[in-house]
Amino acid sequence: MKIFNEDTNQTLSNITILLKENEIIQLMGYLEELLSNATKDAHYHLNNDDFSKEITIALYDRDGKLDHFAEKYRKAILLDE
Repeated sequence: MKIFNEDTNQTLSNITILLKENEIIQLMGYLEELLSNATKDAHYHLNNDDFSKEITIALYDRDGKLDHFAEKYRKAILLDE
């Protein structure tokens, strides 16, 4: 698991996420899509109602192909333990 802070370009060790029911339903749909995506290079953005907050989710395999990730994410995946 990697938690990446877009504001600081650093990884975090832990966070708390509080979601409304409709956001959980949307997140569950995105997770199912990630697992069924044959190319494994998709990502999804979960936003609150006014788009002032966002969670981006993606599936990665540290030993797999990472070319579809931006350099900052590749570094976080490969360097941050």
